[in-house]
Amino acid sequence: MAVIIAESEDGYATWLASALAGLTDRVIRTASPDEAMAALAAEGRDVLGMIVGPDLDDQEALALAGMTQQGAPDVSVLLIRYHDSSDLFRAALRYGVKDVITDPSDEEAVRAAAARALEIARALRGRLAGGVPAGVEGAEPPGKVITVFSSKGGCGKTFLATNLAFALAAGGAEVALVDLDLHFGDVAIMLQLFPAHTIQDAASSNRLDTMALKSLLTHHRQGIWALLAPTEPTVADTISPQAVATVLKVLRDDFDYVVIDTPAAFSDQVLAAFDESDAIAMLASLDVPSIKNLKLALQTMELLHFPRNRLRVVLNRADSRVGLRLADVEKILGAPVDATIPSSRSVPLSVNKGHPIILEDPKDQVSEAIRRVAAQFATSSPRGSRAGRTKQRRSLFTRP
Repeated sequence: MAVIIAESEDGYATWLASALAGLTDRVIRTASPDEAMAALAAEGRDVLGMIVGPDLDDQEALALAGMTQQGAPDVSVLLIRYHDSSDLFRAALRYGVKDVITDPSDEEAVRAAAARALEIARALRGRLAGGVPAGVEGAEPPGKVITVFSSKGGCGKTFLATNLAFALAAGGAEVALVDLDLHFGDVAIMLQLFPAHTIQDAASSNRLDTMALKSLLTHHRQGIWALLAPTEPTVADTISPQAVATVLKVLRDDFDYVVIDTPAAFSDQVLAAFDESDAIAMLASLDVPSIKNLKLALQTMELLHFPRNRLRVVLNRADSRVGLRLADVEKILGAPVDATIPSSRSVPLSVNKGHPIILEDPKDQVSEAIRRVAAQFATSSPRGSRAGRTKQRRSLFTRP
């Protein structure tokens, strides 16, 4: 298999060819977009990747990427630039570029990006050539989408969503965490993440696929991937419910679990997430206003015709001595409580540190309770069995 280098400066083209040693059978050097397209036409299916060097200007580079994607969509394009620009990055995503490297002299970064791009090309080509279509026997089932919701703020939605993601990942599953609180999302601060891109970038992409979405996720050092809320609340209304549904469909194709944190409102975006969800954690804390809101939320879900078997009632701070008992709550709700989480002083400590309690203090009673909640979601499968899926999956999102 071959990789085409499109780079007008001979010295850098030589350096780049050397950096790719061992990743590909052949390197084909070209000096212009026309030469690169001619090489692609001549080599055909032997080409897995195209690396566009920094000495082609942005317009030439993007035009070449667009022509490559139009003529050979299973060829991965990697762009190397001398500068960084959010506008350039968005344009690169629209043209199907798999990654943009902004330090041309960083051999390790160039080599790692090239390895990822070639892995994506091989996986995509395998699916197009001989993959088993979805829905037939032997096909890998899609991932499970789990939404955490409460119609009242202050119940611990973000705390549960973030810790639930890590609990599900503890068994080796690949987990994506989505912050759908588009105005005031807290997942980033809860996990001490500093995103270069947010869900706004995904929603505004004209061509959103697995490879494009990967570049917008923020990786946590403990293994999960996060698609974070916009940093400017004013852009929340530009993210359509259709875009949310598209993002979740793409994520579930390459993750075992997608966990969604939500605002305390039945917004159109939240309803779109509900439609894509296999399970919804309906959260409340042990106080009368919260239980009242939960009862109204359950009634609303019934009016919206969401299947009851997708809902899980979770009671947070369930051991608080406030004159309410679990039996009282179930009587008020007219439904059983599926899971309870106790109170603990370790919870605010973990939140203030930006470390999930399930990692910070795995033996705490709250951590144990969250693992029990995770086990319910991992074993219940309204859309079919997923036994053994985690061991079989080789995700395009795996870090090299």
